Amino acid sequence: MKTNIQPREGDVVGRRRAVARLLQAFSMFRRSRFDGKVQSIAIIMAGRYGDAILLTKLLRQLKAAAPEVSLHLIVSRKTNSVFFKASPYVASVFCLKSGLWAWLKLLLFTRFDVLFNPKDSPSNSNLILSTILRARIKVSHNHELHEGIFDRLIDVDYYSHETAHNAGLLDVLGLNIPYGAEIRPELPHYPVGSEVEQFAREISGRGYAGINVSAGNASRYWTREKWLELARMFPEERFIVFSAPGDLEEKKLLETSLGNVIASPETANLGEVGAIVRHLRILVTPDTSLVHIAACFDTPVIAFFPDTLLSMKRYAPLSSKSEIVASCSKQVSDIETDSVAAAFRRVRVLL
Repeated sequence: MKTNIQPREGDVVGRRRAVARLLQAFSMFRRSRFDGKVQSIAIIMAGRYGDAILLTKLLRQLKAAAPEVSLHLIVSRKTNSVFFKASPYVASVFCLKSGLWAWLKLLLFTRFDVLFNPKDSPSNSNLILSTILRARIKVSHNHELHEGIFDRLIDVDYYSHETAHNAGLLDVLGLNIPYGAEIRPELPHYPVGSEVEQFAREISGRGYAGINVSAGNASRYWTREKWLELARMFPEERFIVFSAPGDLEEKKLLETSLGNVIASPETANLGEVGAIVRHLRILVTPDTSLVHIAACFDTPVIAFFPDTLLSMKRYAPLSSKSEIVASCSKQVSDIETDSVAAAFRRVRVLL
């Protein structure tokens, strides 16, 4: 595997570097001598929905390679706690927002065979957790500020896809992925409301396209005018609009303004989003969470990205038919409608 090249090494400065150095000094007193059979693996997951979805690929691979191993997730968000508790591969989930007794139980009475920190750059919260949690082997990615805190470090190209970074754990543990386990991410079985379930059945096989007007931060939003223009450029298509709760007005505006946009029910969770996405012919989205949901069902996708090579490489679509439309700036809103329309036509030809 390639050496972990980190162009943003200089960003790790000030307090983060000082905390990491302190934890490295503290970890000098710890010794790892475990060579036995791995029976439990704990994974720290401090990311958002998109990171959680991508991690499911590693969970499936771990269970395929070592079905007897119990997998445990340590998460920072309650939404991710719900997500992983629904996973058939996860034995337990600990949320950092848990109460005192749960923390005492974790710190004093729980010891894992392996602790994996998937972040490849130092994070104070992840490094502190990695230091105080008890494990026979601690694994993370190669970084000067990870040395000493972790027993085994993974070398992987900095620009490799996030799923390749996660899969480095398999190499460190000497686990081979069985044939057929080189698979996509997946959504756990969330409860799906009757309205969404009925709507999903109704659109099945009709070849509708999806557009997602929401994003994780302001720089990832496309404009209302461009969504309207895109839909008008394809009058022969029928579109379904996805939105986060805070963007429902945008969704309803598109549904009432355009004759080729089909009104759809609001979605309450990722399971309901997935129930609809799986039946789409193509999805257009500026948000990587929906890019990765599309990958779960191999739904063709057109993904918007800012002019950031790292994001385009790390979080590229995993659907077998996909295209990235990159902005000329850090703002997705600078992407021209004609560029998206051209990508839409190219992907549509492949279907």
